[in-house]
Amino acid sequence: MRPLMLAIPAVFAACLTGGCETANHSLAARLQAEDPSVRIQAIHEAGETRNEKALPYLVDRLTDSEQDVRFYAILALERMTGQTLGYRYFDPAAERDEAAKRWRKWVRERRGGASTRPAGGEGSP
Repeated sequence: MRPLMLAIPAVFAACLTGGCETANHSLAARLQAEDPSVRIQAIHEAGETRNEKALPYLVDRLTDSEQDVRFYAILALERMTGQTLGYRYFDPAAERDEAAKRWRKWVRERRGGASTRPAGGEGSP
């Protein structure tokens, strides 16, 4: 967890110097990174900082091929929103997909029409 602790101050420093959009873009790229450990770190960061712009990407991670990524994604979403919408990371794929649809609808309705998009190859941008 040491690298994550170092990454969070870097994000705040970037925002303080006017680079929040760059920091957010970087977070978006990391949420879609090929390496699951990078995705997990980014998910943790998004949840800890309660980064609203990350919501669509977190919802996308609910359909990730890696169970650990799905687990951390729903934890972050629950921390940020106070709900799970019935999503369980260990459910069969069909049930996870239905819950992810509910999350996508929730994002569209509550976040001004912001849409999510399933990540191609689950983990690749």
